[in-house]
Amino acid sequence: MTDVTVTDVFAWQHAASRAFVPLLCTAPGPGFVAHLESVSLSGGVSLARVQSGPLLVERPARLARRNDGDDILMSLQMQSTGAVQQHGRTAVLVPGTAALYETNHPYLLDQPQSGQDLIVLRVPRRLLGLKDRLITDLCGRIIDQSVPGMAAFTGYAAGLVAGRGHMDQRARVELGHISADLLSLALRSFAGLHQGSQSDDETLLESAREYIRQHLADPDLTVERLATAQNVSVRKLHELFAAIGETPGVYVRRRRMERATALLAARHETRQGVGSIAIACGFRDTSTFVRAFTRVYQCTPTQWPPTASALDGAHVSSAK
Repeated sequence: MTDVTVTDVFAWQHAASRAFVPLLCTAPGPGFVAHLESVSLSGGVSLARVQSGPLLVERPARLARRNDGDDILMSLQMQSTGAVQQHGRTAVLVPGTAALYETNHPYLLDQPQSGQDLIVLRVPRRLLGLKDRLITDLCGRIIDQSVPGMAAFTGYAAGLVAGRGHMDQRARVELGHISADLLSLALRSFAGLHQGSQSDDETLLESAREYIRQHLADPDLTVERLATAQNVSVRKLHELFAAIGETPGVYVRRRRMERATALLAARHETRQGVGSIAIACGFRDTSTFVRAFTRVYQCTPTQWPPTASALDGAHVSSAK
């Protein structure tokens, strides 16, 4: 985990370049302050919270051509306003909106106002399961909370940052997969992907995933039942899920935890009880749910949702 505060834009350029990819940073005036908190999950996935004053961040063509990988970044604007420019497009961000950008192409992040507060997710391209040309087409566009899956992703990311200090290695492995899957789901919704463009196995896999999503609340959802619903053998089902590096059972458990974090994050608005959330996530009783949740996230369900005061408390006074 990285936790650094700087009072010089050149020091920030160094810190940001280490956390993400090599960048050029400039500040419009004196008195610059910035704070970075980042946590590495698994599979090359990382999550960072960035708080700063006015700032211009550039990844010019000469840096983009370097062999720094082809990871995908998503910026979630939590406070203030900013803009992401890539591929001739500009996404103007306000709190609650996000934008995607790819590190193997030039981009510009223009953050002219004070009080910048962003969450930045970094995911290896291969984990998204999207075609390169589609990813390029999604970059530099505004992704708002009306996109299916985006509200859950935003709440999940905020909760993950707030609880970053309580993760063991097992939790990091689980959360790396969940983060990539949640982002992929939101981007597929944003793009309006159609199954008709997929291969037969990809179509079967997506159909199985959709069945799981629709039946997560059913505690009797088993691998055998899933195979029957898809009219394939259990062996074939395992082969399909092996393509994404896990078993059907692991996928179901991750999706249940994903739904749990989304519902818990919204509990201050919905007033939904932990017992009700347990049932909605396919658990027969609350105690089993609490044990499973605590094992993955190292905290109880009632400790998970990030309150506004908790998020505000994470701010360093120098970055307000």
